[in-house]
Amino acid sequence: MNRTVLIISGHVQEPASKTDQKGAQSYTGIFEHEFNDAVVGYFEDKFHQISGIHYDVIKASGNLGLQERVEYANRIMPDLYLEIHHDAAQTEDIEMARQAGENSPLWKDMGGFSVHYSENNPFPERSNIFAQLFADEMLKNGFNPNLYHADVEKMMCIDRYRGIYNRITPWGLYVLSNVKSPAVIIECGTIINPHEEELLFREETRLKIVNAINHALMKFFEIK
Repeated sequence: MNRTVLIISGHVQEPASKTDQKGAQSYTGIFEHEFNDAVVGYFEDKFHQISGIHYDVIKASGNLGLQERVEYANRIMPDLYLEIHHDAAQTEDIEMARQAGENSPLWKDMGGFSVHYSENNPFPERSNIFAQLFADEMLKNGFNPNLYHADVEKMMCIDRYRGIYNRITPWGLYVLSNVKSPAVIIECGTIINPHEEELLFREETRLKIVNAINHALMKFFEIK
Protein backbone atom coordinates (compact mmCIF):
# COMPACT_ATOMS: atom_id res chain seq x y z
CA MET A 1 0.00 0.00 0.00
CA ASN A 2 1.38 3.37 -1.02
CA ARG A 3 2.03 5.93 1.67
CA THR A 4 1.24 9.54 0.80
CA VAL A 5 3.67 12.34 1.56
CA LEU A 6 2.54 15.91 0.98
CA ILE A 7 5.62 18.02 0.23
CA ILE A 8 4.93 21.75 0.07
CA SER A 9 7.26 24.59 -0.77
CA GLY A 10 7.18 27.13 2.03
CA HIS A 11 5.84 30.58 1.12
CA VAL A 12 4.32 31.70 -2.18
CA GLN A 13 5.33 33.47 -5.37
CA GLU A 14 2.58 36.08 -5.22
CA PRO A 15 1.67 36.97 -1.61
CA ALA A 16 -2.05 37.45 -1.08
CA SER A 17 -1.71 38.87 2.39
CA LYS A 18 0.82 39.89 5.02
CA THR A 19 0.84 36.33 6.37
CA ASP A 20 1.59 34.77 2.97
CA GLN A 21 4.95 36.26 2.11
CA LYS A 22 7.64 35.22 -0.34
CA GLY A 23 9.84 34.36 2.62
CA ALA A 24 13.26 35.61 3.59
CA GLN A 25 15.72 37.06 1.11
CA SER A 26 19.12 35.48 0.77
CA TYR A 27 22.40 37.34 1.24
CA THR A 28 22.38 38.21 -2.48
CA GLY A 29 18.67 39.09 -2.52
CA ILE A 30 17.04 35.91 -3.88
CA PHE A 31 13.61 35.19 -2.38
CA GLU A 32 13.39 32.11 -0.21
CA HIS A 33 10.60 30.49 -2.24
CA GLU A 34 13.07 30.00 -5.12
CA PHE A 35 15.36 27.93 -2.88
CA ASN A 36 12.37 26.01 -1.52
CA ASP A 37 11.08 25.21 -5.00
CA ALA A 38 14.51 24.03 -6.11
CA VAL A 39 14.42 21.29 -3.47
CA VAL A 40 10.71 20.47 -3.72
CA GLY A 41 10.89 20.24 -7.53
CA TYR A 42 13.11 17.17 -7.42
CA PHE A 43 10.23 15.14 -5.96
CA GLU A 44 8.18 15.71 -9.13
CA ASP A 45 10.71 13.51 -10.97
CA LYS A 46 10.13 9.73 -10.79
CA PHE A 47 13.91 9.34 -10.52
CA HIS A 48 13.76 10.93 -7.05
CA GLN A 49 10.69 9.04 -5.86
CA ILE A 50 10.81 5.97 -3.64
CA SER A 51 8.68 2.99 -4.66
CA GLY A 52 5.79 2.61 -2.23
CA ILE A 53 5.45 6.34 -1.62
CA HIS A 54 3.00 8.64 -3.39
CA TYR A 55 4.46 12.16 -3.53
CA ASP A 56 1.93 15.00 -3.60
CA VAL A 57 4.12 17.98 -4.54
CA ILE A 58 3.06 21.64 -4.35
CA LYS A 59 5.49 24.38 -5.36
CA ALA A 60 5.34 28.06 -4.47
CA SER A 61 3.70 28.83 -7.81
CA GLY A 62 0.60 27.10 -6.43
CA ASN A 63 0.24 30.15 -4.16
CA LEU A 64 -1.37 28.20 -1.32
CA GLY A 65 -1.59 30.41 1.76
CA LEU A 66 -1.33 29.08 5.31
CA GLN A 67 -5.03 28.34 5.70
CA GLU A 68 -5.28 26.82 2.22
CA ARG A 69 -2.33 24.50 2.94
CA VAL A 70 -3.99 23.27 6.10
CA GLU A 71 -7.37 22.82 4.39
CA TYR A 72 -5.79 20.87 1.53
CA ALA A 73 -3.75 18.67 3.86
CA ASN A 74 -6.77 17.89 6.02
CA ARG A 75 -8.79 17.05 2.93
CA ILE A 76 -6.33 14.48 1.55
CA MET A 77 -5.01 13.33 4.97
CA PRO A 78 -1.43 12.39 3.99
CA ASP A 79 0.61 9.96 6.07
CA LEU A 80 3.14 12.76 6.50
CA TYR A 81 3.10 16.51 5.84
CA LEU A 82 6.46 18.10 4.97
CA GLU A 83 7.01 21.81 4.37
CA ILE A 84 10.36 22.92 2.96
CA HIS A 85 11.95 26.22 3.98
CA HIS A 86 15.31 28.01 4.08
CA ASP A 87 16.26 30.02 7.14
CA ALA A 88 17.08 33.59 8.12
CA ALA A 89 17.84 35.45 11.38
CA GLN A 90 16.92 38.64 13.19
CA THR A 91 17.40 41.77 11.05
CA GLU A 92 19.75 43.47 13.50
CA ASP A 93 22.05 40.43 13.62
CA ILE A 94 22.12 40.18 9.84
CA GLU A 95 22.95 43.87 9.47
CA MET A 96 25.70 43.68 12.08
CA ALA A 97 27.30 40.74 10.28
CA ARG A 98 26.93 42.45 6.87
CA GLN A 99 28.72 45.54 8.15
CA ALA A 100 31.52 43.36 9.51
CA GLY A 101 31.96 41.76 6.08
CA GLU A 102 31.58 38.33 4.50
CA ASN A 103 34.50 36.93 6.48
CA SER A 104 33.11 38.04 9.83
CA PRO A 105 32.93 35.29 12.50
CA LEU A 106 29.41 36.60 13.26
CA TRP A 107 28.07 34.52 10.36
CA LYS A 108 29.08 31.33 12.14
CA ASP A 109 26.21 31.75 14.62
CA MET A 110 23.67 32.16 11.78
CA GLY A 111 23.92 28.93 9.88
CA GLY A 112 22.82 25.32 9.64
CA PHE A 113 19.63 23.31 9.19
CA SER A 114 16.81 22.79 11.69
CA VAL A 115 13.72 20.61 11.97
CA HIS A 116 10.44 21.74 13.54
CA TYR A 117 7.43 19.83 14.88
CA SER A 118 4.79 20.69 17.48
CA GLU A 119 3.31 19.05 20.55
CA ASN A 120 0.09 20.80 19.48
CA ASN A 121 -0.10 18.53 16.43
CA PRO A 122 -2.33 15.43 16.88
CA PHE A 123 0.70 13.20 16.18
CA PRO A 124 3.68 14.76 18.00
CA GLU A 125 5.53 11.48 18.54
CA ARG A 126 5.35 10.44 14.88
CA SER A 127 6.32 13.95 13.82
CA ASN A 128 9.32 13.91 16.13
CA ILE A 129 10.37 10.47 14.90
CA PHE A 130 10.60 11.75 11.32
CA ALA A 131 12.42 14.88 12.53
CA GLN A 132 15.05 12.69 14.20
CA LEU A 133 15.44 10.41 11.18
CA PHE A 134 15.87 13.36 8.81
CA ALA A 135 18.29 15.19 11.11
CA ASP A 136 20.43 12.05 11.43
CA GLU A 137 20.65 11.81 7.63
CA MET A 138 21.67 15.47 7.39
CA LEU A 139 24.36 15.01 10.04
CA LYS A 140 25.72 11.98 8.15
CA ASN A 141 26.10 14.23 5.09
CA GLY A 142 28.11 16.86 6.94
CA PHE A 143 25.38 19.43 7.62
CA ASN A 144 25.38 21.25 10.96
CA PRO A 145 22.36 22.00 13.18
CA ASN A 146 21.13 25.57 13.57
CA LEU A 147 21.21 26.63 17.24
CA TYR A 148 20.61 30.33 16.58
CA HIS A 149 16.90 29.93 17.30
CA ALA A 150 17.68 28.36 20.67
CA ASP A 151 20.56 30.56 21.78
CA VAL A 152 19.35 33.93 20.48
CA GLU A 153 15.59 33.64 20.01
CA LYS A 154 15.16 31.25 22.98
CA MET A 155 12.97 28.80 21.08
CA MET A 156 12.38 25.38 22.65
CA CYS A 157 15.13 23.18 21.22
CA ILE A 158 14.52 19.63 22.41
CA ASP A 159 17.62 18.20 20.73
CA ARG A 160 20.61 20.47 20.24
CA TYR A 161 22.66 17.73 18.56
CA ARG A 162 20.01 17.33 15.85
CA GLY A 163 18.65 20.90 15.75
CA ILE A 164 15.07 19.82 16.53
CA TYR A 165 12.56 22.39 17.82
CA ASN A 166 9.15 21.95 19.45
CA ARG A 167 7.05 24.83 18.14
CA ILE A 168 4.54 25.53 20.89
CA THR A 169 3.41 28.90 22.30
CA PRO A 170 4.92 31.48 22.05
CA TRP A 171 6.78 30.01 19.04
CA GLY A 172 3.80 28.11 17.62
CA LEU A 173 3.29 27.69 13.88
CA TYR A 174 -0.22 27.63 12.41
CA VAL A 175 0.45 24.79 9.98
CA LEU A 176 2.07 22.43 12.49
CA SER A 177 -0.72 22.98 15.02
CA ASN A 178 -3.63 22.58 12.60
CA VAL A 179 -2.65 19.84 10.14
CA LYS A 180 -4.33 16.59 11.23
CA SER A 181 -1.42 14.39 10.10
CA PRO A 182 2.14 14.01 11.38
CA ALA A 183 3.78 17.25 10.27
CA VAL A 184 7.33 18.59 10.06
CA ILE A 185 8.86 21.80 8.76
CA ILE A 186 12.40 21.53 7.45
CA GLU A 187 14.73 24.52 7.33
CA CYS A 188 17.30 23.20 4.84
CA GLY A 189 19.90 25.83 5.67
CA THR A 190 20.44 29.53 6.29
CA ILE A 191 20.38 31.59 3.10
CA ILE A 192 21.15 34.95 4.73
CA ASN A 193 24.62 33.55 5.47
CA PRO A 194 26.76 34.29 2.36
CA HIS A 195 28.84 31.13 2.66
CA GLU A 196 25.83 28.89 3.23
CA GLU A 197 23.80 30.54 0.47
CA GLU A 198 26.53 29.61 -2.00
CA LEU A 199 26.41 25.97 -0.86
CA LEU A 200 22.59 25.81 -0.89
CA PHE A 201 22.56 27.11 -4.46
CA ARG A 202 24.54 24.11 -5.67
CA GLU A 203 22.76 21.09 -7.15
CA GLU A 204 25.12 18.79 -5.24
CA THR A 205 23.90 20.25 -1.92
CA ARG A 206 20.24 20.16 -2.93
CA LEU A 207 20.52 16.51 -3.95
CA LYS A 208 22.02 15.67 -0.56
CA ILE A 209 18.98 17.24 1.11
CA VAL A 210 16.57 15.40 -1.23
CA ASN A 211 18.34 12.10 -0.52
CA ALA A 212 18.28 12.80 3.22
CA ILE A 213 14.50 13.28 3.02
CA ASN A 214 14.04 10.08 1.02
CA HIS A 215 16.25 7.98 3.30
CA ALA A 216 14.35 9.31 6.30
CA LEU A 217 11.03 8.49 4.58
CA MET A 218 12.14 4.92 3.91
CA LYS A 219 12.98 4.42 7.58
CA PHE A 220 9.85 6.25 8.73
CA PHE A 221 7.57 4.02 6.62
CA GLU A 222 9.80 0.96 7.09
CA ILE A 223 10.35 0.52 3.36
CA LYS A 224 13.13 -1.91 2.50
